[in-house]
Formats: sequence, C-alpha cells, structure tokens
Amino acid sequence: MGEKNLSETNSNLKIAIIDDHLLFAEGLKNLLEAKAGFLQCLIFNNAYQALQRLPQENPHLSLVDINLPDMSGIELTRKLLSKNPSMKIVILTMDDSKETILNAITAGAYGYLLKSSSFSNILKDIQAVLQGDIIISAEVAPKIMEEIKRFYHPKQKENSSFLKLLSEREKEVLREIAKGKNNKAIAEELFISEKTVKNHLTNILTKLNIEDRMKLIVAAIKEGILEEEK
Repeated sequence: MGEKNLSETNSNLKIAIIDDHLLFAEGLKNLLEAKAGFLQCLIFNNAYQALQRLPQENPHLSLVDINLPDMSGIELTRKLLSKNPSMKIVILTMDDSKETILNAITAGAYGYLLKSSSFSNILKDIQAVLQGDIIISAEVAPKIMEEIKRFYHPKQKENSSFLKLLSEREKEVLREIAKGKNNKAIAEELFISEKTVKNHLTNILTKLNIEDRMKLIVAAIKEGILEEEK
C-alpha cells in the first residue's frame, strides 16, 4: 500500500496515548499526525481520565505508559480489558525489566515497545498491531524468551506431533518466531516478504488452533522447537 493510501486509511483510525509526560505525548501525537496521517489522536494524562473516556471513545489502539501518576499501566490495561476485552493496548515505556514485560503481556497487552526505539520502528509496530499482530520490541524480545524458557521445559521430541501439521517453510518461520523475532527480521532471515511471513503466521495459528503470537511462542518453546536446532 502506497504512503498516500496508507495515510488515507490511518486518517479514519483513532489512537489514544496515555502518558503523563506531556512533551513526549504531544510530540508522538504530532509525529503520528504528520508522518502517518493519524488525524484522531487523543492524549490522556492519567489512568483515571483513560478509564472514564476510553470506553466511550473506543480507540482502535491505545498506547499506555507503565508509570502513570495514579495507577500502573499494567493495572490500567487489566481494568480497560475488563470493560472491553477486544480493546487493543500496547505498552510504550522506558521500563525494560523482564518482570514488567511479562506482567504486561499476561495482563493482555497486544505488545510492548520501548520509547528509546526510533519513531519509524514504533510506527511499523503500530501498523502491525492494527493489522492484528502481537508485537514485541526487538530490544526486549530476548528477555521474554529467556524468561519463558525458565518456566517451560521442552517435551520429549518423540512424544510431540506439534510440527507434523506444518509445511517445511512454516516450520522455518515458527522457529524464527520462537526466537522472538518480528516479521521484518524473519523476512530478512528467510529471504521472503513480510506479507509472506504474515501469511505463514496466519496459517500456523490456524493449523495449531492457537489464538495469538505470544501463545504460539510459549507453545513452540514447550514443544522443543528451538531444541531441534542444537
């Protein structure tokens, strides 16, 4: 899709930014409007405002900071999702601790991004979430993989039929997903387009009857997908 068509599409989408750092929030809003055509950007400076307004505003995506003055972003995520389970929430923060990342994902966040990322990367991840992907910033993905591996031990290969449903290319894509790579990195690794990666991911989720990328990563690690490369 061309830049003009993308901006026209984005102009119909509503983005909420929940962050008490006004300079950052207003700067991000201005970039989203000017560079990506998101003309309906809302800013909320605390969790109370967000809880009162977001159910009525019904944004297509909410970007939530962890450190809010009246409530943590994780608690806010839980409360918002209790009101509307289909709401798409992405954490956008400076906090890169493993505990916080895992708590946010288990609370139901669609993704976890760092404010230290470039705007172009943040924008790509926003677009991916709007298209239905669950995204993890490349800077924090290894920490999540490390923590998941601590809790889940691979099954014996002879007892697993996990891969039998997948094509060889789907298996390759799944192994890269299990490493925490995003679609762009997988496309570059396998010399295919991002669209092809997304199509493979959709097929994998359907065949394995798994709801989203994060649950797929957990299932793949439990099934010893990465152990087979050793």
